[in-house]
Amino acid sequence: MSQTLFHAPLMSMPASADPESLGTTTATPPTPDHRSRLMTAMGTTLVHKPYGEITIADVVAEARVSKRTFYEQFASKDECLLALCELLSERTLAVMSEGFDPDKDWMAQLNWVIEAYLGNIQKQPALIRTLCVELLNLGAPGLAVRRAILQRFVNFLIRQVELSRQHEPGRLPLSHNLAMAVVGGVNELILEAIEQGRGDRLLDLAPEVEAFVKAVLDALEPHARSAHGAR
Repeated sequence: MSQTLFHAPLMSMPASADPESLGTTTATPPTPDHRSRLMTAMGTTLVHKPYGEITIADVVAEARVSKRTFYEQFASKDECLLALCELLSERTLAVMSEGFDPDKDWMAQLNWVIEAYLGNIQKQPALIRTLCVELLNLGAPGLAVRRAILQRFVNFLIRQVELSRQHEPGRLPLSHNLAMAVVGGVNELILEAIEQGRGDRLLDLAPEVEAFVKAVLDALEPHARSAHGAR
């Protein structure tokens, strides 16, 4: 299974023609997916330059496409950034879904997902921090995208619990509010670590994150309800 959730798919330039045939930034190279190419360029540029200083000229130069091509895909650099955030979340969930086997021990599977998630973010913390911070600076559109991304992860967690209930019908369903608390709490831990300069050691959070998630999910077990009722 791929362990390049954030790093390779985002930061590698898509296959294209020979560099000499690409021309200048006023000529569009023959690539089948300009939108993806521009998002890749935005991600690459964010690693080396603050978002506030990035111009559309920077992005199209990195992508080796024209400004006309950019505006065919995005109305502004903010729209490109929002699309990049959406893309990262989709790729994250794709890998998490691929690696989750409901027929295996579900807690072991969740632990694997947590470690894979942290490990991939750890590969490029500067980019992830920029995306998190800039989303909040984009006002209502940024907040809407952030909420949509969180909701995707909430739905993923709820879905895994529902799959586990097929094997253990006595387990309670996971509520939306509880799932949101889990996802939001984990994200805040990650952001705090990155802000404190521990972005290259995010896997150190794995034991605590796993313990937190386990404590929440254990409360859904039949024995937990029985113990609570006996008090």
